[in-house]
Amino acid sequence: MRLQILDKFFQMFRKGRDERRLERIKRRACEALSLPTILLLGLLIRVLTSFVGWVRALLISWGVLDGVVSNYIYREEKFFPYQFLRYGRIIANISGIISPAIPIVWNISDGIYSMIIYRRAHPVENLPRLGRVLNGVMFVAFS
Repeated sequence: MRLQILDKFFQMFRKGRDERRLERIKRRACEALSLPTILLLGLLIRVLTSFVGWVRALLISWGVLDGVVSNYIYREEKFFPYQFLRYGRIIANISGIISPAIPIVWNISDGIYSMIIYRRAHPVENLPRLGRVLNGVMFVAFS
């Protein structure tokens, strides 16, 4: 099952980019955002609501999902610093159960740092990076 919204985003910004790389990213994104992943996300939210409120559980789950999906999409990249940042994102967001300051700092700084090191990336690839910054800001607003 293809995500039509994702297809529209990729077609909207397709301007002389590396077509093969974009197709690989789009295919992996569709594979990663499947029904089992969505069900696991719902289970994670349900478990997290036992420890924190539902808003913080949503924000933590979004950060964990972002780390897992981006690890799958960009799995060919070297471990340090790229994959290290993704694993750190998962750990930092889970530690939001204990203290909301950790995911606030990590998500905002990781989002900005990722936009800097991937400045030549496709505009659709920058949406999750902007989402990370927004996730950190939402942690500030709701914690």
